[in-house]
Amino acid sequence: MFRDWGLLTAFLYVMGMVLLMVEALAPGFGVAGISGIILVLASIVMISSSFFQAMLLLIGTIAITVLLVVALYRMGYGKRFVKSMILNTEQKNEEGYVSTKGYDKYLGMRGIVATPLRSAGTVLIDGNRIDAVSEAEFIDKGVEVEVIKIEGSRIVVKKV
Repeated sequence: MFRDWGLLTAFLYVMGMVLLMVEALAPGFGVAGISGIILVLASIVMISSSFFQAMLLLIGTIAITVLLVVALYRMGYGKRFVKSMILNTEQKNEEGYVSTKGYDKYLGMRGIVATPLRSAGTVLIDGNRIDAVSEAEFIDKGVEVEVIKIEGSRIVVKKV
């Protein structure tokens, strides 16, 4: 079975496996992985004289690859790589990480509509341009509004 392997077939097979390992270690766009799959399949097709033999070689290749990956992981080679893909830190408010700006100071304040509020638009409050939402009504530019509700980063206004 293996005596029919030529130098080109062996080269294609080894290069395909190397490309698959490159893709596994540095995932990216997928060019290396797709190229590796194509090279491995091409080498298997070149060496096989029948469909059954090709399937047997393909299943054997997959089994050997899985066994090698599991063995390397158990020896500790993959644990560092897996840990590098998992976020272990936490972003806390005490450390300066804030998910939304403090818009509570605008509650009850009045401003002028800078862009028409067709449910959403911009309002000038205290010299600051603020994204706001009207209370289910159209409010034209230049109209005075009041902030009636703050929900996270959503500021709700109504006509005065």
